Amino acid sequence: MGWVLMTLRQRELQSDIQDKQLKLMQMSRELRQLSSFSGAIADGKITPNEIANLGTNLFGDAMDFMGYSTEAAAQVAQEQTDYYANAYESLTADQYYNSGYGAEAALYKDENGNLNTDQVYNKFLDEALKEYAEQVLMPMINEKEKAMEQEKTELEALIESEEAELQSLKESKSQAIQNSTIKLA
Repeated sequence: MGWVLMTLRQRELQSDIQDKQLKLMQMSRELRQLSSFSGAIADGKITPNEIANLGTNLFGDAMDFMGYSTEAAAQVAQEQTDYYANAYESLTADQYYNSGYGAEAALYKDENGNLNTDQVYNKFLDEALKEYAEQVLMPMINEKEKAMEQEKTELEALIESEEAELQSLKESKSQAIQNSTIKLA
């Protein structure tokens, strides 16, 4: 291959390497954002401040999580609160305290011995939000992270291969130029 063709191939390789390095940087940023997102939703809740720190590509996912998780968790929490209220409302405070639920009784019964359904609901809502994040969203995020890590590894290998080819090409081109120069005796 003549040194002119080698120069063209060298420029093509340099361009490919730069494109792949840019993509690698973008993937690294996306992986960091995904990690931040999974950390933000680990407790089942996400704050507006956490959403603002995620970046634009995950803003929609965070808003969807807020909407879907709150809706799904509210339904579960209400069902559990109703069940809990039906099961324990008829118990007297003494029966409730002696039923093995003494710690919960302190939280959910007021000083008159009445069930505080708002506190019960909030407890179940927190649990349902966390469960939704752990069972629904975290597996999806983990799969996406795995796929991106695999793609990142493949991209790094391609870059390494092209850089090796580029180095070899530079050396061959240099040798071809030296061989084709006119030597005066």
